[in-house]
Amino acid sequence: MNPLLSQFLAEAADLLTSVDEGLLQLERTPGDPELVNEVFRAAHTFKGSSGLFDFPELTRLTHAAEDLLDQVRGGALALDSGMTDDLLAAFDLIRGWLAHVTANECLPDTAGADAATLITRLRAPIGGEPAPAEAATAPVARPRQVAPDWLGSFDEEWLAETATWLRTTSATLRFARYLPDSGCFFRAEDPLHLIRQVPALERLVAIPPDEWPDPADYDEYACLVSFVFAARAAGGEIDYLFRYVNDQLEWADLDGDAIQRYLAGETEAPAPVPVAETGYAEVEDPDLVADARSLLTAALRCLALNPTGDVHLAAIAHAVTSAAHALGDPVEIVEPNDVVTLTATTTRLLGDTPPPEDAVPIAAPMPMAEHAPVDRGRADDPGGQVGSRILKVDQEKVDHLMELVGELNVAKNGLTFLAQAAEEEFGSRALSRRIKDQYSGMHRIAEELQAAVMDVRMLPLSVAFSRFPRLVRDLSRRLGKTIELVMEGEDTMADKDVIEALADPLVHLVRNSLDHGIEPSDERVSAGKAPTARITLAAVADGDAVIVEISDDGRGVDPDRVKRKAYEKGLITEEELETLTDADAVDLVFRPGFSTADQVSDLSGRGVGMDAVRASVEKLGGSVTMKSQFGRGTSTRLRLPLSMAVTQVMVVSVAGQRFGIPVDLVVETVRVPADELNRVLHQDVVVLRGEVVPVVDLARALDMPWDAANGTDRKILIVNVNGQRVGLLVEQFHREVDVILKPMEGLLAYADEFSGTALLGDGLVLLVLNMKEVLGLAARVA
Repeated sequence: MNPLLSQFLAEAADLLTSVDEGLLQLERTPGDPELVNEVFRAAHTFKGSSGLFDFPELTRLTHAAEDLLDQVRGGALALDSGMTDDLLAAFDLIRGWLAHVTANECLPDTAGADAATLITRLRAPIGGEPAPAEAATAPVARPRQVAPDWLGSFDEEWLAETATWLRTTSATLRFARYLPDSGCFFRAEDPLHLIRQVPALERLVAIPPDEWPDPADYDEYACLVSFVFAARAAGGEIDYLFRYVNDQLEWADLDGDAIQRYLAGETEAPAPVPVAETGYAEVEDPDLVADARSLLTAALRCLALNPTGDVHLAAIAHAVTSAAHALGDPVEIVEPNDVVTLTATTTRLLGDTPPPEDAVPIAAPMPMAEHAPVDRGRADDPGGQVGSRILKVDQEKVDHLMELVGELNVAKNGLTFLAQAAEEEFGSRALSRRIKDQYSGMHRIAEELQAAVMDVRMLPLSVAFSRFPRLVRDLSRRLGKTIELVMEGEDTMADKDVIEALADPLVHLVRNSLDHGIEPSDERVSAGKAPTARITLAAVADGDAVIVEISDDGRGVDPDRVKRKAYEKGLITEEELETLTDADAVDLVFRPGFSTADQVSDLSGRGVGMDAVRASVEKLGGSVTMKSQFGRGTSTRLRLPLSMAVTQVMVVSVAGQRFGIPVDLVVETVRVPADELNRVLHQDVVVLRGEVVPVVDLARALDMPWDAANGTDRKILIVNVNGQRVGLLVEQFHREVDVILKPMEGLLAYADEFSGTALLGDGLVLLVLNMKEVLGLAARVA
């Protein structure tokens, strides 16, 4: 993909997010001028960037949205919910287009038809289709019947033949001069590419500069060539092709008589050109004036900070000229390489605006080149570095770095096996100690490196929360409910993989609260509640985990209705219907196939929501709990690990095979005499500190041939799964290790009792157990 297009797509995501957030805030606080300006600027920046590429439908749609926002900004229109809907729909469509561009580097075939409808809706409040975007944003050179001076760049013989041919018809020919700016390449402009696209091109002449610079002063990144051409294309086609650089284009529509008069040396006084057509009209837009003044101040500072003349003075001269035109003062810089002239002109144009403190005085002579350069790199200089120190890195590079950290952990863990071999196989305790010392040093470095990479991967929960203001707004309007969304703890950090995987469960829970939990306003008022309901999204860090809670003040869960629905669907027995507590009844909503909705809609009622939430969260190594008070509201809490990249596991073995169990599930390890292991109702149990804990034979659950030796102590690993303490009977305890967990693939992808694999330091593969599925297997075996 074109690097420029790739950069545009990355920046477009941020701009579209800014537009969405700004529109939603404007709907809550209409008329806020700062918000309107912020949204308008984001849309304007996006439109300008999109113009660098051949996406005309995208530019037209964005321009229609920009025109509507401009009317709102000027006070001519008040933004209402209907306009907000149209604007959001337009930027949603653009977001979909950009996804297609990411995959195919072009807009979809239906872009024109899709855009037409939205453009009509966006322009309806401002009186229908206005003048084209290009006419509103930049001056357009109009055709003339007077031959310009640069017509002499063409061959006279060809001009004579053309004039003779044109005089036999009523046709005209378009002659144009294109003067690319010297710094055009830095604005992603390609003059040669534009010239090659001129339709119906008749003649093209490349004009070199009057004098080429010396080789020592030659700048290969500066465009010094201009072009003149003749084409049979319509003026509108030429205007459209050069729409983004039309201030660099001059063209004349000439017939045979006009060319003949030029060749005969006859001159005509040209009609006065209106000021608006020169591009030098005074601009009343306060934002544009502010931008021009900022440009002048930046130019003056650049001149001040480069007293040796180590700057592109021609580029600064062009910037000063452009700013002067925007301010209504069509000054031209006669000496573009004169620092004194540039500084004086810039200061005059700024008027009452104070220049920077480090500006060069107007009367100061230009410093000589042999003077010592200014030190602009000192860390203690407050005027040294200005701007962001944030470095944007491709996600794949960070993922690769994380994989290398995992490989380093595997190599580090191998040292312990090497130390053990040195002592047991070669009988060298001294070598074993030296290897362990090296291990300690490498372990410290690996942990610091891992923490640093993990810190790079950490993102705030606001990334996951950002979609919900829009979701709540759209669904509440659709359902006819008045809902306020409150977000807390958006700055809480978590690994990017956790945040990405959290998106779907959160959407399920918020949609469930909107559809099931929140009552209509009249029902809330009848129940003595405020007509506006509240949904709260909150996040907080808890050690090595992050807790996300979704709560509402709606009708809550009716435990009796839940139990009755579960019984009707065959999810619980009649005995459970009578004995289940209210808390256990609330937990039934996570059963597969359960739903209390009486009607199926596109929002809910199919029974595939809450069980999918629990499955997704548990796949991440987290847990879900729900609390509800009937008539008061519901709260759902998700507890997730801070990171999924590196997992700490406890290694145990059974039947000679090693398995890993996530450390956050491990409560303790115990050894109990064989005679203290009892059996109650076909279930082995052990009493620990007065608590009866069920014991599962791990070998039997996994169908592995192993029996504990008679008379030996039983090794039991106590784990906590979904709030229940369970003991695992194992053969041997080993140590804890940090591993990079890889998902199960190939023939073993179906084995749900394993959550993944990891490579140990001795080169063996460790199977990491999915404890929920293992306990389910044990229950079926029993």
